[in-house]
Amino acid sequence: MVKRLGFLLVVLLAGPVAAIGADDRLFREQVAPLLEARCVSCHGGRAPKAKLSLATAQGLEAGGESGAVVVPGRPEESLLLDSIAGDPPEMPKTGALLEPAQVASVRTWIAQGAHWPEGLTLQAKRPEAGDWWAFRPLVRPEIPKVTHRAWPRAPIDAFILSRLEAKGLTPSPEADRRTLIRRLTFDLHGLPPTPREVDTFVDDPRPDAYERLVDRLLASPRYGERWGRHWLDVVHYGDTHGYDKDKRRDHAWPYRDYIIQSLNDDVPYARFVQEQIAGDRLWPGDPRGVIATGFVAAGPWDFVGHVELREGTVDKEKARLNDRDDMLASTMSTFQSLTVHCARCHDHKFDPIPQKDYYRLQAVFAGVERGERPFLTRESAAQRATLEARKAELTAQLATLKAKADSATSPELVRLGDELEALRGQLAALPGPTATAPSPSNGYHSGIAPTPDVVKWVQVDLGRAVPIDAVRLIPARPTDFADTPGFGFPARFRVELADEPTFARPLVIADQSAADFANPGLAAYVVRPRPGQASARFLRVTASRLWKRTDDYVFALGELEVISEGRRAAVAAVTALDSIEGGRWGRARLIDGFDSRARLDDLADPVARERLELQCQVQETRSRYEALKESQVDTGIRDGIDRTVAELAALDGQVKALLAADQVYAVVARTPRPIHLLNRGDVEQPGEAIAPGALSCLSGLDSDFRASAAKEEGARRAALAEWIGNPRNVLTWRSIVNRLWHGHFGRGLVDTPNDFGRNGSMPTHPELLDWLAVELLEKGQSLKGLHRSIVSSATYRQSSRHDPNAAAQDADNHWLWRMNRTRLDAESVRDGVLAVSGTLDSKMGGPGFEPFRFKDDHSPIYDHGDPDRADSPETRRRTIYRFIVRSVPHPFLESLDCADPNINTPVRAATISPLQALALLNDRFMIQQSRAFAHRLEALSDDPARRIDEAYHLALGRFPRPEERATLAAFAEKHGLANACRILFNANEFVFID
Repeated sequence: MVKRLGFLLVVLLAGPVAAIGADDRLFREQVAPLLEARCVSCHGGRAPKAKLSLATAQGLEAGGESGAVVVPGRPEESLLLDSIAGDPPEMPKTGALLEPAQVASVRTWIAQGAHWPEGLTLQAKRPEAGDWWAFRPLVRPEIPKVTHRAWPRAPIDAFILSRLEAKGLTPSPEADRRTLIRRLTFDLHGLPPTPREVDTFVDDPRPDAYERLVDRLLASPRYGERWGRHWLDVVHYGDTHGYDKDKRRDHAWPYRDYIIQSLNDDVPYARFVQEQIAGDRLWPGDPRGVIATGFVAAGPWDFVGHVELREGTVDKEKARLNDRDDMLASTMSTFQSLTVHCARCHDHKFDPIPQKDYYRLQAVFAGVERGERPFLTRESAAQRATLEARKAELTAQLATLKAKADSATSPELVRLGDELEALRGQLAALPGPTATAPSPSNGYHSGIAPTPDVVKWVQVDLGRAVPIDAVRLIPARPTDFADTPGFGFPARFRVELADEPTFARPLVIADQSAADFANPGLAAYVVRPRPGQASARFLRVTASRLWKRTDDYVFALGELEVISEGRRAAVAAVTALDSIEGGRWGRARLIDGFDSRARLDDLADPVARERLELQCQVQETRSRYEALKESQVDTGIRDGIDRTVAELAALDGQVKALLAADQVYAVVARTPRPIHLLNRGDVEQPGEAIAPGALSCLSGLDSDFRASAAKEEGARRAALAEWIGNPRNVLTWRSIVNRLWHGHFGRGLVDTPNDFGRNGSMPTHPELLDWLAVELLEKGQSLKGLHRSIVSSATYRQSSRHDPNAAAQDADNHWLWRMNRTRLDAESVRDGVLAVSGTLDSKMGGPGFEPFRFKDDHSPIYDHGDPDRADSPETRRRTIYRFIVRSVPHPFLESLDCADPNINTPVRAATISPLQALALLNDRFMIQQSRAFAHRLEALSDDPARRIDEAYHLALGRFPRPEERATLAAFAEKHGLANACRILFNANEFVFID
């Protein structure tokens, strides 16, 4: 019986041989060259794979882990022959299968006794560039002739159909219009089509309706967001450094926005490539040139190795070597689809890349570091300087005006000033509060707003109308913001009383809404109505201008205390326009008797009552003092102050707008360090000095940069950028068209998009790959044009239905006899859910939203389990705009096979697991959005049946069949509409694209 070689044997030969004196011409001319070309690179040297060396007769006689695999004189009993000629052949594992003539040579050699000439040692044959498809010149192939001439819509289809006909296969019919618009919209936008878009396309009678749809989708900014995510996978973009101290990169996002905008602008591909490698050098006046170099800096960065390790140590040199390796590997894998980094320790075993070429590329990046970098244009820099000069002039002017205003005086003003100081002295002299119990809460916190002039309110119900002696608004000072007393205290606000909860006829007892109120810090703001003026059941605090955090705005209070008849009034309920609930924040925390630090004073204590009385007197006296002082200021001075303050505010806004994009995490140029060829990649074994250059395996390109970039750092990157973007660089153009094909079909024409070498896969349709590459080059390098060609083809528009006869011949659909059915990627699931629920925020660009609680530390903490962050409105933006943490993946997205930002991800994993089902059904996000979906349906109609119809229409782009409507309606009646919505979000029809 013929045995199989098994998974441990990854070579062509093993086992004993007979050293007989037969003619060795067959071995020398055919078998030995085959072994040198395909085997000895791995199965030779000091540590051959599977413990099998094919370099000498002694190594062959020793056999391997699987024992003897060659039986001299009996080829049909040899495991070797079975492995290379089986159905299908198991060997070789990489590269092309052996030709029939090569298999016949091995068969004959074994039959003749498997003779190995005495003393012969085989050497691994250096691969030649011309021997491999990826390095051959690009030539536009002839469009194949096909029998079924009515099917092709474009040249693409002729290439596909030619291969199908050769295999005896036929293409599938075109998918229906509802399927096509859903497939195309998710493919180009990463979002579901709206019901109106579906219905419009389905009912469009124009013969070019599909082409119009393609053009509309490609023209939308959503296209850049969708395909930008593909690109960020490949370049392993993240918003943190990675490694054990995963520090933040708060200015990485401009590179992400650059990618989205460049794709939307359809920047010619060579320019797109060259900007990312050396845009700062090639286009120094264009701010995009600096931002684009975020590509070089996009990968992980070892904070410890670069910052904390001492200069001159071996570990420091290793950290720098690894950093350059990441830049080099990302550049060559992304743009050339080659594993050049495999030549770090030795010549590449599979591809014609000598170790010297690897270190020539290291020399290109020898002066590159990662860091924050300004990217203002010259015009913007000049504008900023002008603004700053005017601001300094106005600041000095304002100081003079305020000094004049402060000089205003009168006997009454002096008396009030003295009275105020005396009251403050009495307040300071009182004993401190005796209650020391730590606070379990921070207080009340509104929802987050993107702008300051948003109205927020919180109110208390006292259960019945009571006389109001005083009201204390106690600022928050949360434990996690210890350096921000007065956290969330509004800049403008009102305090009102009413007898009904709607505040239709409020009594205003304090109004600070005309001008910004100085933040009180730790001091309570006290309102004391005139005696007998106020009696009410409800009290409301309305913020009309919010407090600024970092990039957003909130309203917060540590405690609200109502004092009635000398005592703290009981509160029956607290309501608010919105509120963050969870942790130390919540509506109920507003009246729990604690500020953000300790228990409040007990007003039964005479000292506490005296303190409250003095606080009221201080505040009242200060108000009278400030009003009197304001009235005595000369009108001209007052108007001058107002005008100056207004102009300064306007200038601050202009400067802020300039500085909003002032920094980007990108390339920081330094003097290039010397680069040496390292023996076995060891920094302690440096060899010859190496000058910058590129790969020597591409004909027609000068790979030596010494003449143009011997010393200056930017010139080195510029030379590499021009080398990669050259129209004669065949790898550049084959690589990108393969990536686009992969994005549309779920598998590239070469299904190893980052490896076009011998260790990668062969192209299924090499002529089509080259036709697409030439088409891209000759049609203006437009990626949108290439998308249009692909998605307009009959190949793309096929149905994905299963055909058992075709599947029996081509189960993996390599020849594309149907469209591949694919599962939505993680971002499309999340974005699609937000779109269907009606909560998607389509705001583009800017810093990423943070769906986690962050705590800066020696090693920062990123807590995705914090419900306040997970539920905040800012997280409803498209997923591409999230702040990506390398060390702590987003749990929901990770379960759906989201890309790992620590590594280049040209192909995402596509798994189906119980964890995914649980996440889609039970994750907090899915539950929250199912409720939002239900609210959307309830707003559309009061009719339960119509709600079910609209649910299907929104989620799946179609109306339900009668039995579906009845089943889901019954489920909704029993378990609630939100749970019925959750069922639709978990349906295969929602999660998969046909």
